[in-house]
Amino acid sequence: MLTENFYRAFEDKYRGSRGMIKERLKIYLPFLFPLKALYPDTRVLDIGCGRGEWLELLKEHAIEAEGIDFDQGMLNACHEIGLKVRQGDGIAYLKEQADESLLAINAFHVVEHISFDQLHDLVNEAHRVLKPGGLLILETPNPENIRVATETFYLDPTHIKPIPSQLLSFLPEFYGYTRTKIVRLQESRDLINQQNINLWQVLDGASPDYAIIAQKNAAVETLKQFDELFSKDFGISLNLLTERFENRFQYMEAKATQAEAKATQAEAKATQAEANFHMLLNSRSWKITKPLRSTVKIAREFKTSAKHWVTFSSDSIPQKALFSLLETIRYQIQKHPRLALNMKNILFKIPGLRKKIKQLFHNQANHKKICIESPKLFIPDTQTISSDLKKSIKKHKEEK
Repeated sequence: MLTENFYRAFEDKYRGSRGMIKERLKIYLPFLFPLKALYPDTRVLDIGCGRGEWLELLKEHAIEAEGIDFDQGMLNACHEIGLKVRQGDGIAYLKEQADESLLAINAFHVVEHISFDQLHDLVNEAHRVLKPGGLLILETPNPENIRVATETFYLDPTHIKPIPSQLLSFLPEFYGYTRTKIVRLQESRDLINQQNINLWQVLDGASPDYAIIAQKNAAVETLKQFDELFSKDFGISLNLLTERFENRFQYMEAKATQAEAKATQAEAKATQAEANFHMLLNSRSWKITKPLRSTVKIAREFKTSAKHWVTFSSDSIPQKALFSLLETIRYQIQKHPRLALNMKNILFKIPGLRKKIKQLFHNQANHKKICIESPKLFIPDTQTISSDLKKSIKKHKEEK
């Protein structure tokens, strides 16, 4: 047995705030405004009114309404804001009403709590009590949403079983209502126009709630005021999501087929190119022109080498050899301070030579470092010069 305040606490936690629920319920107001104009002094009956969000919204729009609910804890929320409510059995109270005495009858999230026989009584009695053109609005969780049908529906311990929209819409037709409308509700706004959807959106994306709006027969002019509303599409169906999901895979398959075709074409072109290449290698003209191609290659290499020699560039063999020689001389001079002083005096008297030597070291430093201490890097002539220089320095020392 549930305690008095259990269901109110449950609704507060899982259904949403009053403000959010009132915002959701505004979708029904356009259906009621024409009836209010037709029957200004007729009231709406809210069966299972709960915390009274719908009653409060109707009051704000000057539509007379009364609510009824079993749960006193829920009704306390209505009393706190001065709403007209009573405790009791909604279907039993409906049976007490006079024929054609109500503007509209609604039951939001009630039908999943009652038996199918009670649902028959509710739909049948409502038809009797409604004014011509009056509306029966039944809102319930949507089992078309797979996550709702397999998980969230059973979060409420008082739920009996989900009711498919086709079944719930058939009942008013059976009891003589002139037309019914399935209104899917509370879907993600981002998903409405999204075409590229994933599997989770198929499972969880269909509108989690829906309502059946059934209208009692009336004069043609009365019904005509509701034609646009009854022809409008609401929410997202599972069929729509699966169609978009299937379209996505068809698009991906088409792209894969195009990519495969392009790969096949590329492979064919590569095969043809390889065949043409082998044909060229084996052709008579290719064999005849081989000496000419070799001559052109040698000429290019000679041109490059000659340019280095003529320009005396930093990468040329003469400049590398000269740099190595100077590095060796500098190394030997630095070991003998007196000789170093004499060389500085000589270079000071010959500024042009000093400038050239500095420029040579600068160019080589920018180009790359060359290890001159390894004789293996010297060309034969440079090695000879270096050896002669070392002997001269040694002889100079011995004479001293």
